[in-house]
Amino acid sequence: MTGILRPPHHPPPSGGGPAPGAPAAPGAPGVPGAPMPDAPGPDAPASVPRQRDAYFDNVKFFLILLVVLGHVWEVFRKDSQAADAAYTVVYAFHMPLFVFVSGYFSRGFMRSTSRFRGIFPTLIVPFAIFNVAYRLLAFVNADDFRLHELFRPQFLMWFLVALALWRLSAPLWAHLRYPVATAVVLSLIAGSWSFNSDPTICRAAGLLPFFVLGLTIRSGNSPDGGGTGPVEALRSRDWTRWAGASALVAALPIAYVWERGTVVPKIEHGVRLWNRGYEQMGFSMPEGMSYRLLAMVFALVLGAAFLAVVPRGRAWYTRLGTRTMYVYLLHGLVVKALQYGGVLDDRFFRSPPGLVLVTAGGLALGVLLAATPVVRLTRWAVEPKARWLLKPSQGAT
Repeated sequence: MTGILRPPHHPPPSGGGPAPGAPAAPGAPGVPGAPMPDAPGPDAPASVPRQRDAYFDNVKFFLILLVVLGHVWEVFRKDSQAADAAYTVVYAFHMPLFVFVSGYFSRGFMRSTSRFRGIFPTLIVPFAIFNVAYRLLAFVNADDFRLHELFRPQFLMWFLVALALWRLSAPLWAHLRYPVATAVVLSLIAGSWSFNSDPTICRAAGLLPFFVLGLTIRSGNSPDGGGTGPVEALRSRDWTRWAGASALVAALPIAYVWERGTVVPKIEHGVRLWNRGYEQMGFSMPEGMSYRLLAMVFALVLGAAFLAVVPRGRAWYTRLGTRTMYVYLLHGLVVKALQYGGVLDDRFFRSPPGLVLVTAGGLALGVLLAATPVVRLTRWAVEPKARWLLKPSQGAT
């Protein structure tokens, strides 16, 4: 999530006052984690200071909170239909949006090979550190320790691997006439391939269209002067905010009814997680493609609604949106520790007041892990000083 989780500066759009463009994961899926800003145009003076766009930092902040809440609600979704409905809505769009934001801030990878130097120290090294931590935590929970699984992506660590693969593919998409359509076709076909037994590769292939969309979508501040882009249009009009809020609110009762399975069949869990192939979910190829395409449509609609309602201006949480990689990598350790320790097994947490308390706790956890003291204590692991592993660049003196 280095593109979404903790992306560097992005020039302010020319439109009005956004992933997930979320997971610096990120969001990534930062989530996972996060992205880098567009390179300046060929005519831009090198001395012009780059300003952060508060809107995009706000997008990343609220997205990472949804990531935390999704993992918290997952513990209770089988005991509460309300939690299950909220979980369904969140998982319908938050990771696709995270991936979209990561692509949006990875455009520099299409233009400069020097950007690839950052993949190893910002994605691969943190993956190695935290993946071992998650595996050891599972081992402490009496899980059998298997050495060959030590570096197999654990829990939410799949995003760092997928983001590295997506960024490595970035130069390819600049040469295609229809990059998004091509990525959609590849995603639909990939659902039938044998590699779907690996959840990480399955997610990387399934969510690829959202990364490519973020990578290639027209931006109002692009050097070619392409006019107002779709993201800028969503954030610059008051009616889009109301429409987005209405769509998100309406999604909750719809998901509640859908998940009960009395009106329409329940949604196969793997469809919204993007981690299983068609055969593993018991679908034929046409059925699987139809469900995956439907999941893409839901993600686009709800993701656009989310982008429309995110506040445009700077607020107390804006700075926290620059630290989403910390929240992404650390919150899973806390949630898993509470789960393994049996703290979340208390019957009280299954009651409505308990679920409200757990939700508030998840929000507080997301804010706490982005606080300055936590960042200072964990920077060695989240942002390790690993550039010594790289050869000096050609421009280095």
